Formats: sequence, C-alpha cells, structure tokens
Amino acid sequence: MPFGNRMKEVLKKLELTQVGMAEKIGVSNVVINRYVKGKTNPSYEFLNKLATTFNINITWLITGEGPMFPIRNIETIGNHEYFHLPIIANVSCGSPQEIDAAEPIDHIMMDTNSLTGDFNSYFAFYASGDSMEPYISNSDVVIVKQCDNWVAADERICVVRVEGEITLKKVKSFAEGKEILLQPYNKNYEPILLDRYTLRDALLIGIAVMSVRNL
Repeated sequence: MPFGNRMKEVLKKLELTQVGMAEKIGVSNVVINRYVKGKTNPSYEFLNKLATTFNINITWLITGEGPMFPIRNIETIGNHEYFHLPIIANVSCGSPQEIDAAEPIDHIMMDTNSLTGDFNSYFAFYASGDSMEPYISNSDVVIVKQCDNWVAADERICVVRVEGEITLKKVKSFAEGKEILLQPYNKNYEPILLDRYTLRDALLIGIAVMSVRNL
C-alpha cells in the first residue's frame, strides 16, 4: 500500500481533515496534501512528528507492516519479558550522513525493565563511524528515545538532523539555548556549531539512552 493511502487511513481513523492534522503537528496542509496524493515522499521529521503526536506505529507508517497503532510485542524468556525494538537505519558517528531509507533493517530484543515509559517512543540505529569512540563504536546499536526538546538534550548524546543529514553527537547548549554545539568524543573530529540561524533548520530526533556493543 502506498504511503498516501496510509495517510488517508490515518486521517479517517483520527477523524481529522488535512488542515486539522497540519495544525496539530505544525506543518503546512500543502505538505500533507502532497503526501496524501503521493507527489512527494515523507521526511523522517514528518514521520517522527506523526508517530509521536498521534501515537502511531512508526513501522506501519514507513512500511505498512503491523498495526496502525503500536502494541507491545512481548516475548517471555525465563523470568524476563522482552520486546522487539526496530533498528531503522545507520546513524553517522563521523561527519553527518543522510538516512536513505528510514525503514526497519533489523530488530533488537530489549528487556522490558531496561527502558522506562512507553516502549513505542524508542527506536534504534546502528552506529557508523568512530567519532564517538571510545564510548560508542562502529556498528554498535544505539537505543534512542524520541525527543525534540533541546533543553532536555543538554549534555546528552543525541541523534540530530543537520541540513538534511543525520549525526550522533553530544549536545551542549550555549547562549541560553540560542546556540548548540554538537561534540564528538574522538578528538580527531571537529565539533559542529549550530548558531541561531542554522539551529532553525536543525531537528533534534532523540536522546540516546544506551548503546549495545555489537561483537
């Protein structure tokens, strides 16, 4: 099923017009109309807003697989319960790189006691590169909680979209939040400064809560 058809299903299920949805997630209704008609492909930013605002299964939004609204995919092993967390792409631990397709490429089983809150607000990336060494290595799985609040992200390792590209860096806020420094741990890499102008086009996707070493 094309993404435009899934958008129509979402609008019908939520009993919203395109204008009403646009107002709730802070985008132009023209953009939504293009997605509904299949004229353009949705950005990851849009998918993220749609999923978090209406608690829609982001895997279903992207691939059409599974239910529209997320359910806990729980598996009991011994005395522990696990759920399957989607790994949707690679995130650059070097210079920023574009996510070509934000669809699940794998899954990782997580203990239900390891993460707090709604499991469906989490997703995972494979780390790519060495700018976050020695704490995060190439091919490690990074567990991310969706968040778009720069204040909450201060001094945290985050996934950030900069000029249409995705990178994993430590966030440091300056000038009362008007400037953001994206810091690598590896001193062979330069930090990225987002000033009051470039910050307007940057997007905080989420805060990394843990990494799993891929041996």
